[in-house]
Amino acid sequence: MKKFLSIGSTLFVVATMSGPAMAGTAPESPASEVKSLTMKQNEGAAVLKSKISEKLPEWLAEYDVPSAAIAYIADGKVAWTHVDGDAQPGKAASAKTLYNIASMTKPLVAETVMRLAKSGALTLDEPMAGSWVDPDIKSDPRHKLLTPRMALVHRTGFPNWRYQTKDVLTFKNDPDSKFGYSGEGFQYMARFAEKKMNLPLETLVAQQIFEPAGMTESSFTEKPWFAGRIAMSRNRKGEHAHATVRKDWNAADDVWSTIGDYARFLTWVMANPVDARSDEAYWTAKENLGGQICGEGRLAAEVCPKSLGFVGGWNVYHTADNVIVMHGGGDIGERTLGFFDPVNKTGAVIFTNGANGQKVIRETVKILYPDPSFVAFMNLQAGG
Repeated sequence: MKKFLSIGSTLFVVATMSGPAMAGTAPESPASEVKSLTMKQNEGAAVLKSKISEKLPEWLAEYDVPSAAIAYIADGKVAWTHVDGDAQPGKAASAKTLYNIASMTKPLVAETVMRLAKSGALTLDEPMAGSWVDPDIKSDPRHKLLTPRMALVHRTGFPNWRYQTKDVLTFKNDPDSKFGYSGEGFQYMARFAEKKMNLPLETLVAQQIFEPAGMTESSFTEKPWFAGRIAMSRNRKGEHAHATVRKDWNAADDVWSTIGDYARFLTWVMANPVDARSDEAYWTAKENLGGQICGEGRLAAEVCPKSLGFVGGWNVYHTADNVIVMHGGGDIGERTLGFFDPVNKTGAVIFTNGANGQKVIRETVKILYPDPSFVAFMNLQAGG
């Protein structure tokens, strides 16, 4: 029997004590087989770009992924972007191509709420019931316990999506009783923010994130400038289809963005912290979920993270040597990842429009940020 933990729209197998290894997952490589992070950093951004440019066409062909867009961050700035492959059959992808980033939407909303809290416009521990109560749970007194902080760290008690509970929002667990990855939690928090601030979510994100970060090519909903720029997805059957383009916002899914725009977001987050504490102190989750991805058939002891959890809506992965702040995304034919090291001011954004894109992401991480534990984690995500 297996249990599943959902982190950043990716399912991780959590076996019981006697459970088998995840199908298709290869044994993890010893840390000694991965070159040290310091060696790679010393090679310089230009060398890394050359390696990615050389290998990316091979990866796209090998893993049957139509295209990938990659941005590399060094010294807190976007050092370069590189795009290869087809946005749709017969049309090459470019720096202007818009990718559906799936659950990488969540950090945009999370940072909006965090910055509203920093300004004093709201607080992370106030009951959301003072501004918003979903009609589905109005008669359940537990709605009075919900706070923005619970939504940010996925402890609302809601399912991931209400379609899983017959299109009626309900509590699977008591609020703040246990971790449970939930897009509905982010939807709820966004409704609260709208009511509290008396402004639409898209306006709030524009004011708090898009405008100060210089993001002009990202949107929650369809815009006229989308025309001719969308990356068409490919599912595991090799079928091409357009991913969801929304008429109404979703706080947890389906923002469209260019590789350069989202990379600017990461650099802006690093340059504009919401907390006065040191990076190491702030980016430490109160709840350590790392044990759920370590063990037989998962991550070996030597590459198991020191901790894995959520801070301010982000996944935070602590290895023996590094702090990695990240969020992934994945729908039927999209696989994406954005991550940064707030201490070393490095990072990357990787967008793909293929169901096997996680394998391209894994190969990219091996070159751009070869921390042994993080590489092992990427390998686990890619299914070996």
